[in-house]
Amino acid sequence: MSDFVPIQSDLNEKPDARGDSGPSVYIRTYGCQMNVSDSQTIESLLADAGYRFADSLDEADVALINTCAVREHAETRALGQLADLSRLKKTKPHAVIGILGCVAQARKREILDAMPFVDLVVGPDAYRKLPALLEERMISPPGSPGLLETVLLREELYDDIVPRHRGGVTAFVTVMRGCDKFCSFCIVPRTRGRERSRPLPSILREVEALVSQGVRDVMLLGQNVDSYRWEGRTFADCLSEVAGIDGLARVRYMTSHPSDISERLLDVMAGNPKICPYLHLPIQAGSDRVLELMNRPYTRAQYLKLVEAARVRLPQIALSTDIIVGFPSETEEDFRQTLDVVREVEYDTAFTFKYSVRPGTKAERLEDDVPEAAKVERLERLIAIQQEISRRRNLAQVGRQTEILIEHEAPKDAGMWTGRTPDYRPAVISKNGERIGDLLPVRLTELVGFTFRAERL
Repeated sequence: MSDFVPIQSDLNEKPDARGDSGPSVYIRTYGCQMNVSDSQTIESLLADAGYRFADSLDEADVALINTCAVREHAETRALGQLADLSRLKKTKPHAVIGILGCVAQARKREILDAMPFVDLVVGPDAYRKLPALLEERMISPPGSPGLLETVLLREELYDDIVPRHRGGVTAFVTVMRGCDKFCSFCIVPRTRGRERSRPLPSILREVEALVSQGVRDVMLLGQNVDSYRWEGRTFADCLSEVAGIDGLARVRYMTSHPSDISERLLDVMAGNPKICPYLHLPIQAGSDRVLELMNRPYTRAQYLKLVEAARVRLPQIALSTDIIVGFPSETEEDFRQTLDVVREVEYDTAFTFKYSVRPGTKAERLEDDVPEAAKVERLERLIAIQQEISRRRNLAQVGRQTEILIEHEAPKDAGMWTGRTPDYRPAVISKNGERIGDLLPVRLTELVGFTFRAERL
């Protein structure tokens, strides 16, 4: 299972100037930041092949759904959206509907059998073939069998493709693909393959290209960035080199694995003001017994020691985590230990989930024996505790002097800017001649919900 934050995104904000007369494509992305990055790579491939990008589904000749199989909820939503797309065939019989990503890789033939209106099923390592597959499908008679392309390639990094950036001051950059951890609940090694790292020079070239387009904030992505290795270089080296690029204001990354994160990486973070003091460190459970069943190769004590090391080096660091409740055989005592960790660490943010069986994982063999009512009740207790902690930690920030990177105009007030602090807290401030991308020294004056109001220093 990916430890990324679940998101949904439409990647059709600004039609590309190239291929204005070509077929139009509408892409909807479910899942994580990695899926968003993949969709941008797909857009680049299709733009080079002459496709243009539709602002809405109704305008599209091609509809692609990029999916996530990590959480049952994300998969269900994606497949539900795919079923809704069948209406496109009624008005445009020659329209092409495709499902991409992890669900495509995991469900393959099942999707084509259950949804005959689907034309393409393409896994994460086969996107280079998309233009050819689309061309083949467009000349096929309506009702022809769907095309399937879900091979996993250890060498596929999409390293020569610059993902399509649609403007703005923030961007995602994938530094590695796949995962070798084989957590018992996780389907990622099956859907995205084994770990492989991009060459560092190509990462630097991509970031430099983004900076030349106005990007000021880059998030480096990987299922487990701490496993990055290239010609003897580690992720600490990668992070340090990226942070050294002129014109870049901030560097962030996601996700870390507690058994791999190094003290050297923490030292690099502490030694470079461009690197954001933010660490997403998934614990998943606070019980050593459950962690062992999850095949998470660390103990609660080791995890807490790592948190202490991070806070010694970076006293202002913001911590977030992922937690699964109701894993097979989880007892009330196991769950209490998870709550104890949450109270001890005091995360700024936690992404919490009920356990759901993912087909093809090792945990599928375990009896899903925690009653649904117990899962719901435990999740509600966990959320309530974490919300109280998050609010208390946010309130402690009021009065603090910091800086915000101005990202965009506030959605509900054209006279305000929206930005984020280095530890990734959202803040709004009145406009006064600044521009998007500026770094602005501020004082946080008030907390409204989970957003700060700020004043200039």
